[in-house]
Amino acid sequence: MTGVFSWSGPPRTNPAPWTGRRVRGPGKVRGLNVHTRPGDQPIIEVGGEIDVHSAAELRDQLLRVIRRHSPCVALDLDDVTFMDWAGVEVLLATRRRAGLEGGWIHVVRASPCVRRMLILAGLERAFALPNSTATG
Repeated sequence: MTGVFSWSGPPRTNPAPWTGRRVRGPGKVRGLNVHTRPGDQPIIEVGGEIDVHSAAELRDQLLRVIRRHSPCVALDLDDVTFMDWAGVEVLLATRRRAGLEGGWIHVVRASPCVRRMLILAGLERAFALPNSTATG
């Protein structure tokens, strides 16, 4: 073979413009819905995707409920369609803050993906996950 091979890397293309996950309005993240039912024990209903893109917004909203209403919070996560480790981190940080203020965070309802993540992390007891199969 007498030819010289020259490779300049993959063809360069312009990256797709970042469309982001934010939609119109401050604090709204596409795919995440948070609704608070205030009371002596607030219930926070969360739906959609809890991932690295929506975790900060969820954390801010959960901490806001703890500050304004009560450090004892029940979470209804039955409408969550996806949760990654960023979501677990948010739940742990919120639980820690509630504990510092003499409260707790309980998951009263969980979708299959949330249940799976909490069980994989060994946190089903920490969040009082209903119908937990934990033993010991």
